Amino acid sequence: MSVLDLDAIAARLEPRFGKATHRWVPGLPDKVAALAEEWELEIGAEFKSGNSSVVLSCLSPKGDAILKLSPDAYSVGEETAMLRQFAPSGRVPAVLAATRGAVLLEAIRPGALVEKLPEPPSPQDYARFLTDLHSAGDPAAAPRQLADWIEVLFSSATKRGADLTRSRELRDELLAEPTDTVLLHGDLHLGNVLTADDKGLVAIDPMACAGDPCFDAVDYVLEGLDRAEMVRRRDELAAAADIDVERLDKWCRVTAPIGATHVSNPGHSAELSAFGRGEY
Repeated sequence: MSVLDLDAIAARLEPRFGKATHRWVPGLPDKVAALAEEWELEIGAEFKSGNSSVVLSCLSPKGDAILKLSPDAYSVGEETAMLRQFAPSGRVPAVLAATRGAVLLEAIRPGALVEKLPEPPSPQDYARFLTDLHSAGDPAAAPRQLADWIEVLFSSATKRGADLTRSRELRDELLAEPTDTVLLHGDLHLGNVLTADDKGLVAIDPMACAGDPCFDAVDYVLEGLDRAEMVRRRDELAAAADIDVERLDKWCRVTAPIGATHVSNPGHSAELSAFGRGEY
């Protein structure tokens, strides 16, 4: 089994979990060893991951796998449940095993991040991906509603200085209009979409909610580096996925100012802000 750098893990998780990090991290090697024995795993290298979990490559009796552990057992349980909801779509990693605070997932190969590809997926391929994803799962099983999730995103973006006045107005208009409700991935930025030899595009790390299917399409649009590219993506994806282009446009304008506070490219940030203002 690979040696875990506990100091580095603690430094990475502490901003998210505070003092709880230092209660959880010392027991991590024993936890991994126990799961390796229970699930017959050969543990490999640690993957780079965010500030909420530890992710390890491993070999399981069912082949290459990913072991994910977190101090936040609730979030791991929610992710596991939602991946199982989406499983009939064939567009998420299979859950191989799960226990409190840990989940064993099918490894996706080659597993390239779509945001790192030299060319984005075609609108047709992305439309099929969205359609498959939204055809699976029960919206009634969602742990939150889209309206609640948007409020969380707004709160975070406001702390980063975003002007969300128009976003809130558009959000209220959209939520007041009747529309289809599906189980949404909820956090479908292109860093959460992988390439798979056998499945096509695959979604990871859902923040699932129930709501308008247009919402999961916004990040594909807003990955365009300028407004002309965003408009092209918007129109082509709406046509390919048979979704309302006006609703997609509004959701993009709701979320563009949020995205503008995240991207490191100043030019892209400015383009997102302009798109959010409706300056096409």
